[in-house]
Amino acid sequence: MASSFGQEMFGRTVQDKKGKKLGTLADFVIDLSSGEICELLIRCAENIDANRLPFPFKDGTVAIPSTEVSAFGHVIMLKI
Repeated sequence: MASSFGQEMFGRTVQDKKGKKLGTLADFVIDLSSGEICELLIRCAENIDANRLPFPFKDGTVAIPSTEVSAFGHVIMLKI
């Protein structure tokens, strides 16, 4: 069952460090041993070629390590 906190996060805009929209948060992966989010699964915006990003692309989402996140709020900002 999804938590209400998790549901509130889905659909948030993900931007690169220059403020360009890369896509939206579709899901995330949690490390069960620590309880920490280890990857964000991003559904890319239509104008973004996911194959050109330096992250794995699978099943329509890009897996971005949480270490690449610089800020998490109404908009998720990446370090790249």
